[in-house]
Amino acid sequence: MKISGSYNPYSINNNTGSTSKKATNVKDYSNYLTQKYPCLTPGKNVAVSVTGGLLRKAMADEKTGAWLERELAKAPDYIKEAQQSAIAHGSTLNYVSIEFGEEYTTMTVCGVTNGGGTDPDIDKWLERIKEKKEKQKEENKKLEKKQEEQRLKEASFTTEFRGKDLEDLTKQFTMKLSGMMTLLSGGAFDIRG
Repeated sequence: MKISGSYNPYSINNNTGSTSKKATNVKDYSNYLTQKYPCLTPGKNVAVSVTGGLLRKAMADEKTGAWLERELAKAPDYIKEAQQSAIAHGSTLNYVSIEFGEEYTTMTVCGVTNGGGTDPDIDKWLERIKEKKEKQKEENKKLEKKQEEQRLKEASFTTEFRGKDLEDLTKQFTMKLSGMMTLLSGGAFDIRG
């Protein structure tokens, strides 16, 4: 009598949901960046933008694309630093605009008034960006967990038990695999006699 099953802990799931495909046009690339970097959604007194020329260049050149994404990730920090600098000088930052251009240029326009403190609209925008980043991190963790669970479900292994009767095989099977039951959920076994 023989019982066998299969398990491969090194199974790779190529359909994990994480895509690395390149955008085919500027609109798609812009949408991708807007989803990934919430700072590209303007607020009442704050805006971060990318010129069309830089979008085209970043699509075609990995180095430029990496630079742009690094800068977009830092943009909220730049605005927070500008706000803190204005406060340190007894002023209030009440408007800021950052535009990233083709030749690794950055144009920043700031509006500052006397008085000190922060602009509530910029504060709300910064808080919204922070919340979206945290939400994205949570979603990424959930996606990674789901991908790992899927990988484990698709995993398979092979083992064989030989014995004189079904009772002997059952004892061997129970002893050998009792600790691996979570890995075996959804698996299949053939019993041949």
